[in-house]
Amino acid sequence: MIPAYASAAALLYVACVMTRGLAEIEWEDITEYAPAVVAAVTMPLTYSIATGIGLGFITYALAKLIAGKFGEAKPTVVILAVIFAIKFALPG
Repeated sequence: MIPAYASAAALLYVACVMTRGLAEIEWEDITEYAPAVVAAVTMPLTYSIATGIGLGFITYALAKLIAGKFGEAKPTVVILAVIFAIKFALPG
């Protein structure tokens, strides 16, 4: 187990790299930028890169579904979103 204070530097580095990528997001389409913002905000708040990525996948799939653009979501992304949803739903 790595204590939170030891992994904080890695999380900060990932946040900086992701911030650079935020400039390239299609900000006119909420189904594109909402999942990125959820992932970017979740990572430092939960101290977990995996949790942020997982919630980003879930948000992306749900956003496409709700907007009626489900055909734009690749099957691999949808499968990963379902796997992450199951992981988060199960205890432990």
